[in-house]
Order: sequence, then C-alpha cells, then structure tokens
Amino acid sequence: MAIDHAAEKIRVNSLSPGAVATARLLRRWPTLEDADRGLGPLHLLGRIGRPEEIAAAAAFLVSDDAAFVTGTDLLVDGGYTAR
Repeated sequence: MAIDHAAEKIRVNSLSPGAVATARLLRRWPTLEDADRGLGPLHLLGRIGRPEEIAAAAAFLVSDDAAFVTGTDLLVDGGYTAR
C-alpha cells in the first residue's frame, strides 16, 4: 500500500503492539496483575504494555514528526519479538 499510494503523498504504516493491559486480556486472565505476571516475562522489558504507550506510538505515526516514515511496521511490544 505504501508503494501504491506514495505518489499521492499518503503514508502507510502499521503498528504491532505486544500484550497490553486492556479489558481484552481479562478474557484470558483473571486480573491484569495476573496477566502481567504471566506475560510480562515474555517481553524484554519484563512487563505488559499500557494503552497510553500504544496510543503515543500511534500519535507519532500520524504526526508531522513521522512525515518521512512510510511502508514500515512499528513494533511497540516491549521487546517481545526481539527474543
């Protein structure tokens, strides 16, 4: 998509979060604390993410600060995929 729309000055990026402390995690874990204990060690930073951290990454991608960023996937996963 980035290739197809670059001439139109449309930037295309994606954001890939790791485990994030949301209500969705509560479908599989009794509490967010349990989720953090279970999933946190899988992330290099030793914890699950916070929604505001994912929102900040998304805000960066749509901001003028990312005006020269296109065709990329921003990993916001606390180092999960680095393992």
